[in-house]
Amino acid sequence: MADATADLERPDESASWEAARRIESWAGEIRVNRLRLAAIIIFYVRHLIDIYVNPQNRQFSQRYHLWVTLIVLAWAGLVLWLHWALSQRRMGEKLKYTSVIWDLAMVTLLGIVARTPQTPLMLLYFIVIASAPLRLSLKLVWVATIGAMAGYAIVLAYYAWWVIGWDKYYATPELRIPRSTEAIWILAMGVAGLLAGQVVRQMRRICTGYPVAMGQESKG
Repeated sequence: MADATADLERPDESASWEAARRIESWAGEIRVNRLRLAAIIIFYVRHLIDIYVNPQNRQFSQRYHLWVTLIVLAWAGLVLWLHWALSQRRMGEKLKYTSVIWDLAMVTLLGIVARTPQTPLMLLYFIVIASAPLRLSLKLVWVATIGAMAGYAIVLAYYAWWVIGWDKYYATPELRIPRSTEAIWILAMGVAGLLAGQVVRQMRRICTGYPVAMGQESKG
């Protein structure tokens, strides 16, 4: 009888979660878009300071600066499009996937332009993963996590096979990135994705009225 009662309650729980997720996902996308704009401005200003204020970095090529500027403009274009779509309440499932995939693509392009996976810009992958749970979607968290891993692998391959060259890279130990370093990056992204997924799961438990209960022994 208890199982039957539980089964009857599940549709209501699922409906309440979906209703809350729909609204909070829209609100989360708005917050992420605002933070995205702030981050783009801050990081681009830092880039300009590195080039024009710090004398040690004036050797940066104009081509590198041009590519970074184009990537920033493309990223800002996403912000404007999302602002328009969200202001029109056009919050479909595809929109959040589009925004995350575009973020991952921009970070990957920055790594390619920097011509090395050792650039600190690779840390931006973790920001994309951290932004995913604000949309309250486990699938989106895994898209962000697996996409970050794939993007990092693409930058690695570009560096090893294009910038250095296949034969030279594997024949010159000092040019190779240690496998242990690559593994730590991939594992760290995976753990970040697991933690982000737990945030979504915990929010669902709270929304459906099943937060973790304290044991009886702790009440005394």
